[in-house]
Amino acid sequence: MKHKRLAAAVLAAALWLTGCGGAASPAAPAGSGAASKSAADTAVQTAQKDRITEQFTLEKTIQLYEWGSAQKLTIHVPQLVCDGPDAAYINDELAAMYAADFRQYEDSPEIEPQQDEWSPEIYINWDAYWYGDCVSLVVFRYDGGSDPGYSRGWCFDFATGKQVSVAEMLQRMGLGPDAVQQQMLRQAMQTFDRHMAQGGYYEGLRSGGNLASMRMNTLENNQLEDLCLLLPEQNRLVLRGGCSSPAGSGWRQLDVEIPLQAADPQPQTVLTDTYGSASVQLEGTQGTITLRRTPETAAWDTDYGIRLEQDHTYPILGIYNEYVDVCIGELGASFHPVVYLLTKDGVVEYVDVLHCLMFGSALVCQDPIYIANQGVALERSGSEVNLRREDGSVLELAPLTAEWNAQELPSEAVGAFNDMSDDQFDWMDVESSGSVQMGVQDNSVFYQGYADYLGVVPEGMVLGVWTNETADGAPGITFVAAVKYDLYNETLTLTMLDGQNPFAEGKTQLQLTRCPDN
Repeated sequence: MKHKRLAAAVLAAALWLTGCGGAASPAAPAGSGAASKSAADTAVQTAQKDRITEQFTLEKTIQLYEWGSAQKLTIHVPQLVCDGPDAAYINDELAAMYAADFRQYEDSPEIEPQQDEWSPEIYINWDAYWYGDCVSLVVFRYDGGSDPGYSRGWCFDFATGKQVSVAEMLQRMGLGPDAVQQQMLRQAMQTFDRHMAQGGYYEGLRSGGNLASMRMNTLENNQLEDLCLLLPEQNRLVLRGGCSSPAGSGWRQLDVEIPLQAADPQPQTVLTDTYGSASVQLEGTQGTITLRRTPETAAWDTDYGIRLEQDHTYPILGIYNEYVDVCIGELGASFHPVVYLLTKDGVVEYVDVLHCLMFGSALVCQDPIYIANQGVALERSGSEVNLRREDGSVLELAPLTAEWNAQELPSEAVGAFNDMSDDQFDWMDVESSGSVQMGVQDNSVFYQGYADYLGVVPEGMVLGVWTNETADGAPGITFVAAVKYDLYNETLTLTMLDGQNPFAEGKTQLQLTRCPDN
């Protein structure tokens, strides 16, 4: 009887895993390389392998050109064994991305490289990670040389015959996509900042906004829909993304492990500091700055046109690290508060409060001040803040803050952009120096002013914009917007963070088209 029950279990497992659109299987993660524990497990793994085969395979060493050197090709391109439009779409995409360029070499004669000849390799292979009837198909490509390989993933549900997103896969595992997204972004930015500080790459990247662009690319390319989902072991989930790099292809792979079971909540360390009319509080991933209305903040109305009607608490936008210290100091002679945040890796971040308030009420964390000699503590000296470093030396932060503030606008935000929606013509012209011109309300109102870079958030690179009074006497405007440039479509997405949208009142997001001459 025991052997009959085992045979029935094996048959049942094979049935619900055979073909596309079978019954949904139990939601238990199983990596494609997991060892078999029983005959039933073996049947399940066999059926899983039958659901994914290879549509193109090529393993040979060839001579690409008559005068060229040997080139080793190891190409394995998968396909989903399933009838249906979603599976066909994925299979076609896999063929176009990984097989099309190599089909011409199927009939090429194979050669043996010379003994002292190095044979570069193009390597493409795949793996499948199963969660019940759902598979995460991950394809890895390496083109040789010093550049790292690159992975891309597709998720597919054989029970329904439908492609599913990474967010849907996470939900099936009992995870909240929004929480996982934040964890991924934080890990990616922490890794990027750590590499920059340790490598000392930043000196040549601040000019021209290159550093800002790299941090933005790191955020943009770690959105859930762009990640690979891996289940290398039972109950172990890894999301594969990457972060920008100044070396090679400008990209490095990043694997982040996501706990499948919520850990016991740990008490959050609360960091606080108060100086003059400003105070800051950091608790876990949340940070706020509170400003009190006092004579020194009331003076901002006369000096800068900034009116603080009452005490106000602002969230800090654009913070991604884990912090070990916080301190408030000043820049300049008047009350000009700057909040400094020290990360666990010794990198200094800062919020120039007065600078941000000149464009509205969005307080954004600027790009970090990387310190190659690791910082361990912040300390106030008079009205300014110093960094005490690992070797005992002390570094004044005020001069570095002024230097970091002076960088040019990121190149993606520079150019002439048009908005021709709603049967009207609006436009914006931004120069790298920060000079801004805008024609709004169907080009009937013309503004001139200045834009400054404030930091990065997931919606884009943050610009604060201030304009003069118009020639017709209309008051100037100020607003804070995140901008994200799509190189493929040559469009700039503008997301309002604070202030009134000058192009379309009430709309929080707008898409502008780059002019061909820019």
